[in-house]
Amino acid sequence: MPDIVDKSVQAAELAVFERRSLALGAAAFAGLPGRFESFCMGGLRASMATAQQYGFLNTIEGLNEQSVEVLPDLLKRFPDPRRATIVATSPSQGLMGRLLGEGYELAPVRPIAYLRPSATIRPDGTIIDEWQIHEVSTTQDAKLFMSLLDAGYAGTSDVGALIRAEHALPVIRGFIASRNDQPLAAAAMSLHPTGAVLGGASTLPVARGTGAQSALLKHRLRLARSLGAPLAAATAAPRAPSVRNLTRLGFTIFERTAWRFNDAN
Repeated sequence: MPDIVDKSVQAAELAVFERRSLALGAAAFAGLPGRFESFCMGGLRASMATAQQYGFLNTIEGLNEQSVEVLPDLLKRFPDPRRATIVATSPSQGLMGRLLGEGYELAPVRPIAYLRPSATIRPDGTIIDEWQIHEVSTTQDAKLFMSLLDAGYAGTSDVGALIRAEHALPVIRGFIASRNDQPLAAAAMSLHPTGAVLGGASTLPVARGTGAQSALLKHRLRLARSLGAPLAAATAAPRAPSVRNLTRLGFTIFERTAWRFNDAN
């Protein structure tokens, strides 16, 4: 069982990294401030954004006892190496001690979720038949989809520009959930060699907690299954409502360990 779990987590991480790389490329193409890059080195996967408002994108994943040896060289490619969050899937005590000894401190965990579409989707107890799901296929749909993302996320203008750039990519498929002919939620999906990535979930405040995202999740899982995706993957903030939605449907939630440099040192 551990080998199966490790391969599933790795496949999910690779799919999510490819989706993030596409998003960074879209941000650069859209002319957003700073420089956006993704690159790999010695088993590590790096995402970089140089503008301060996009600092949350600076991430290094894939850390283990082997790849940690190339970490110093990889960090040199960051304008400010201390601003990168370093993520490990299953770190040993020795690896944790090494990072803590080098001035890093534990940061909030980075959950990643996965589910093989062939698995039975658990009933979640919500009423989803009342939701009508349709895929974005017209210019009008695309405008509505973007407006739902903007209203649901309610982020800063900089974050909004980043989200719009990512979800304007042709490879990312958008879906809209309506109830009584009123569009209330949106979500996206992209296909990658190691799995489908479910992301971009946004619900208008008036419809939160009503099952919209559960309906969108089930719709995308059925689509991923029909397209032959080996698994479905998603990320979420710790203890966020999306984590509960994913868990109810049978996703495995893997809380990865993360570190940030302690500026007090």
